Amino acid sequence: FDCDGTLVDTETPYRQSLNDVARRLSGGAAPDIGPDRWGAEFCGRGLQRCAELGAALCGEEVTSEAFFEAFLNRFAELIAEPGSVPLLPGFDELYTHARAKGLRVAVASSSDGAGLQMKLRNGVIHSSTALTAVDGPGGFDVVVSNDDVTKHKPDPEIYLVAAARLGVAPQRCWVVEDTSTGVAAGKNAGMRVAAVPNLFTKGNDFSHADVVLDSMLEVIPLLGSA
Repeated sequence: FDCDGTLVDTETPYRQSLNDVARRLSGGAAPDIGPDRWGAEFCGRGLQRCAELGAALCGEEVTSEAFFEAFLNRFAELIAEPGSVPLLPGFDELYTHARAKGLRVAVASSSDGAGLQMKLRNGVIHSSTALTAVDGPGGFDVVVSNDDVTKHKPDPEIYLVAAARLGVAPQRCWVVEDTSTGVAAGKNAGMRVAAVPNLFTKGNDFSHADVVLDSMLEVIPLLGSA
């Protein structure tokens, strides 16, 4: 699984964080980034790239480094409480089905390690009724973050690292993603990819995905009967 926009709705607080910081650092001059523009230009691009785009909204006097720090701090404030990151529909059913089949489950996210753990803790782990395993972080066999790789999606490195740590050949893996960039990363890794767009990414081009679905529930038949 990807995390942001796939497992949990972090795109809403990310967009709010960027807009809040851009408004503050520009003295109110920066334009508000709406859902469609967020999905087209920001989703799946990595936080550093989002900060660069955010700084550009503020004018030449605001550096991407300054924007990045303020952006992360504001986001951390918004997701600090358990339950503050909504779990997206279908995860519990899909996770339960995968475990019943004896499948191994990983998260591969472009987030930094600390940020990813906060999202999993305050979103997935807090809200899920299916996560009972304690043999991995929050019930996942493997969790790979941006800290573990040197290249970003659409480069396949993060998914190849996840597959290697799972001990599973890439061609035997299914990836669940919400952005065209993430789908490209999975396909570049030689994996099968199910695209599950959200409100922000529904306008992305998913023609390279193996399937495009409405929710994680629809991934279940792809794994066969338990």
